[in-house]
Amino acid sequence: MITSHQIEAILEGFAVGDAMGMSTEFMTRSQIAKTVGEVTTLVESHLSANHSDLAKGKVTDDTEQTLCLLGRYLKQGVTIDSTVEGLLAWIDESDAVAKKYIGPSSLKALKAIKGGVEPKETGKNGTTCGGLMRTLAPTLYALAKGFDREKMLEMVVTCLMPTHYTSQALEASCAYACAVAEAVQGGSVSRILAAAYEGGRYGMAKAPYQACAASSLARLKFLEEYLREKHSEDELLDFLFSVLGTGLESADVFSSVFALFLFDPGQTFRSICLATRVGGDTDTIAALVGALNRAYKLDSPIPASVLDTVYRVNSLNLVELSEALKG
Repeated sequence: MITSHQIEAILEGFAVGDAMGMSTEFMTRSQIAKTVGEVTTLVESHLSANHSDLAKGKVTDDTEQTLCLLGRYLKQGVTIDSTVEGLLAWIDESDAVAKKYIGPSSLKALKAIKGGVEPKETGKNGTTCGGLMRTLAPTLYALAKGFDREKMLEMVVTCLMPTHYTSQALEASCAYACAVAEAVQGGSVSRILAAAYEGGRYGMAKAPYQACAASSLARLKFLEEYLREKHSEDELLDFLFSVLGTGLESADVFSSVFALFLFDPGQTFRSICLATRVGGDTDTIAALVGALNRAYKLDSPIPASVLDTVYRVNSLNLVELSEALKG
């Protein structure tokens, strides 16, 4: 059973990762090396190629959607309707379209829903990581309420259905959800990986069709072998960016998240700093690996100056939300 303190710690890892990765989102490895250099704390916003208008420490759609959905699930439970209502409310409140916060799959699907298309149909082309990035919301809700793993996975599928109802998204998201759940329960790294494989297979089985696309689980198996050999930080980051890719596709983000977790399990802030330097979809990668590491090692430290800034800039109240989830 997850505690409110665990929920708070996991959400902190997620929010800090999002805020750190925001500054380098969709910059290349070479751009980051030239402009930002080593990352040891929050990056000054003026160095960002795409978010120089945001304050240092500001979170993006990853955290905003996750917190919005958790609030909605507290009131209505995890349903297709509550998910759609939560996402539409978030779009209006955050002015997400104007800020270019929202991903292509989610935007297309939600526009279709507004136009009257059935939500069970609108997600059948959503292959990007928008589903993976908000997997934490149904996962934490299910863990807080004491549901078993199968019920948790049903909720993950329900959360993704309106926007990301594809084999690519479901495989990655269900694998990540089970990894977090196993980590929360004190599982070893090997047990976390076994849970991820179990979850990924469940997601594939629930998909309406299997696409011709890279498999997150196949990449995870490859990464287990790859990381048995010693690699420097830069060797790993170059490999992820140039060979596996760090773009918007679910398998890309999933690969980087698990590679960085396996590189140094439980080292939350180190993994976030590396994710900030990897290039591509850095905010989502950093958020997800930050949350997974905090699930695995609750007391893994994040510098107080960084954590305080993220709390202050975003007016976060994670204690109240965490306690409400356990209420």
